[in-house]
Amino acid sequence: MVSSDDAKVTASTFINIEDQETRIEKLHLDTGHEKIRLSSWRGGNILSKPLVLSEAELLDLLHLAINAGVLPRDFIGKLRQGIEI
Repeated sequence: MVSSDDAKVTASTFINIEDQETRIEKLHLDTGHEKIRLSSWRGGNILSKPLVLSEAELLDLLHLAINAGVLPRDFIGKLRQGIEI
């Protein structure tokens, strides 16, 4: 696990876009809660600019996140359920 301020990264995956890593990470906070962080990194440093992804890149990152355990296997079902009309 990698420390991150007040949280520990418990699962992580990334895709490379141009000269940076675009990461999705599951964080375990000191409060006992879990959060998901989307971020871009260059040279081991987090970038403060907005994360910009194409639809294909977002789908790739979500696919990897489910396989890496960052997101639960039923994530897509929960997402589908939340947006059904």
